[in-house]
Amino acid sequence: MAQSTLPHHQLENAGAKALALALVIVAAVAALATRLVWLQLIQNRYYRAKAIENSSRVTFLRAPRGIIYDRHGNLLAANKESLSLIAIPGQLEDIDNISARLSRMLNEPQDEVRDRLNEARESNSVLPVVLERDLDLKVVSQFFEQKLFLPGIDILPDISRTYPQAEITAHVLGYCGEITEGQLQRRPERRMGDIVGQDGIERLYDDQLRGLDGEQRVRVNASGQAVSARTSRPEVTRDPRAGQPIVLSLDLDLQRIAYQALGDRHGAVVAADPQTGEVLVMVSRPSFDPNVFTHRITPSVWKKVNAPDHPLYNRALSGFPPGSVWKAITLIAALENKVVKPDTKLRVSGGIALGGFFFHDWTSTSGLFDLVKCLAWSRDSAFYQMALHMTPEMIKDWGVKFGAGRPTGVELPHEGMGLVPDSEWKLRNWHEKWYPGNTLHMSIGQSFVQLTPAQAVRVFSGIGMRGRVPNLHFVMKIGDRQIPPPRPEHVKVKDEYLKVVLDGLKAVVASGTGGATRLGNVEVSGKTGSAEAPPAGSRTHGWFVCYAPSDRPRIAVAAIVEHGGHGGTVAAPIARAILQKFFNIAGAEPVKPPASPAGPKKRR
Repeated sequence: MAQSTLPHHQLENAGAKALALALVIVAAVAALATRLVWLQLIQNRYYRAKAIENSSRVTFLRAPRGIIYDRHGNLLAANKESLSLIAIPGQLEDIDNISARLSRMLNEPQDEVRDRLNEARESNSVLPVVLERDLDLKVVSQFFEQKLFLPGIDILPDISRTYPQAEITAHVLGYCGEITEGQLQRRPERRMGDIVGQDGIERLYDDQLRGLDGEQRVRVNASGQAVSARTSRPEVTRDPRAGQPIVLSLDLDLQRIAYQALGDRHGAVVAADPQTGEVLVMVSRPSFDPNVFTHRITPSVWKKVNAPDHPLYNRALSGFPPGSVWKAITLIAALENKVVKPDTKLRVSGGIALGGFFFHDWTSTSGLFDLVKCLAWSRDSAFYQMALHMTPEMIKDWGVKFGAGRPTGVELPHEGMGLVPDSEWKLRNWHEKWYPGNTLHMSIGQSFVQLTPAQAVRVFSGIGMRGRVPNLHFVMKIGDRQIPPPRPEHVKVKDEYLKVVLDGLKAVVASGTGGATRLGNVEVSGKTGSAEAPPAGSRTHGWFVCYAPSDRPRIAVAAIVEHGGHGGTVAAPIARAILQKFFNIAGAEPVKPPASPAGPKKRR
């Protein structure tokens, strides 16, 4: 047998090396096996999730905003399908290059686009951030031409708000817009780019209307762009939940007639059901199109909605000197304070002198008038005589009881309170005592007195309902939940006193200054007003406030035309158009706005 020629000690070294190598191999295999077990079994879920994350992207499924209807089911606010330009925060690189391309595409300043991209990247949001909504076809086309050069930018289906009635219902509905930084701080559950209600019903009921957005995973390619929906169906991980629909008390037909009857003039119209307080009409002109707020506001659009004639300003909830429509309150105060009796007759003339000043009546016709005729013909000199025996507090007390100088109840922000002054108010704000002449002016609704058209409807509803003063409101139903009308307030007025005022308001329409609203079989009660207002020398504000039928009111209307002239000439025909439609009387088409007559200022 052959024997190894190697020395014994060399054989031992070779054996040791072989054993060491074998041990290394075994250890390596064991390590690989252990790592394989760790990756394939223990870390399986983690790496599967990472793989999915790398090949897909979480995106939102916009919840449809709750639809808003009028009382008859007509659409006031709805939704439409649209496309939005979005940024994926984790994929945004080379923002200068991206912002330059998007700036040209969107026709927006590059600095503004860059700021939005930086905000998106710094948000670290898992979900995409919306950069631009409701894209037009031109922008979509340009995007897909440059898609490879816009990493982290994509286009996704979205839902936009739309207002079918545009300007006609703008001041009631308000509008939606992108959430502001301040709103984000107050509502941390919202995210950058969210659309929220910014005014009107949209703002006050945003939580109910908004719903809950869903989420889905969309397959993406190596560039992070969404794979075509034709080749990959998105996986929905959370279904969207639509917002709740809301039914308002508005009557769209009446709203449209009021809007058309007011025409291009500045002013407001409000109508309500005196029995429930449901607001049937609220129009303010000039108005604005809330649809413009569904896009990013351009400088030209911003200039238009902030024009000098203040189209965003809701005149229906803003205070104006009421002029002679206030005389109904003055007469109630005079009767309740025993200044006059129901059978009192007053000598009317061209005016009265007081403290070296002459307070004019609107006409110099003289005679002995009972209180009904004084109200029917709006004789200033009669109300001056009552005011000589009253304090401002006496008049204010009854004005406030019927709803002047305080909220009406409508569910809208920015409601003006109007103003019913007294001697303390003047001392505090004007640092001057109250003079008897101030009371004379107050008695005919001039000087410091301010009344909103909505308050005027409430006051006359309360008078027509014999002291039952409704709280005004819009919302009748949210989702499946019926919203009961708020309880009315009750004002105690002696029947014999109230009858004088009610008869006077009937006579205003039947034989006095409000004859333009006579409707034949439907008896109307109301009051005209022509209120002096700055600038000096301008025409008066034309008022008309009424309710019908006189004995059991079903509707109350207030109309004001700023610097329109005589209330019986410019405002009464607007009310008539609404009443004709409401009572389905022949000739219900909107009355063509008459030209305001020139001439001296009058307070009828």
